[in-house]
Amino acid sequence: MRAVISQRVDILDGRNERRDALDQAWGTTLERLVGRSVELLPMTNRPAATAAVLAQWQPQCIVLSGGNDLGTAPERDQTEAQLIDHAANNGLPLLAVCRGMQMLQHHLGGTLVPISGHVACYHTVEGAPGQNLPSLNVNSYHNWGIRRDALTAELQALYLHADGTVEAAHHTRLPWLAVMWHPERSALGEPAAAEWIGRWMREVLA
Repeated sequence: MRAVISQRVDILDGRNERRDALDQAWGTTLERLVGRSVELLPMTNRPAATAAVLAQWQPQCIVLSGGNDLGTAPERDQTEAQLIDHAANNGLPLLAVCRGMQMLQHHLGGTLVPISGHVACYHTVEGAPGQNLPSLNVNSYHNWGIRRDALTAELQALYLHADGTVEAAHHTRLPWLAVMWHPERSALGEPAAAEWIGRWMREVLA
């Protein structure tokens, strides 16, 4: 399977450098989630080249990774906007993780709110009303959240935090899943949360 994944931007002010970066764990994580071999292409944050890379690579799945608040790396925002549009135009499965979920909410016209108590911790998330989903223990590394009443109409809440913010959602028409936790940081914990994502991915990629 071919997949494209977005990258964070690390800014090294002392060297005047802006570096694209991706956790090496993503390769094995994605293979574990989909249950097959994955050719994973990290997408360079060069908006002018994104369309050509997608046309040549022909991915079967797109992942929006975590890292960076929206607006802090405009080149990444623009690149991910193109990835979302490509997934929409081609009906591709899309997995959005943490900042990726925030980007998806923003791109679809929704809003974010600053939150506290969601950085470098673990907490329980509960299935949204009507979803009949089991509780999950998840990791958390974000300062911005999505209120359920502000979730864009194109997304449906699946999991909620006790403070009412949305922890997972799916698209109402497209094979897209968005989560606020990091499956690539779950090698030693939260197996149920990672497996929940894996079941969804294997189903949409079957």
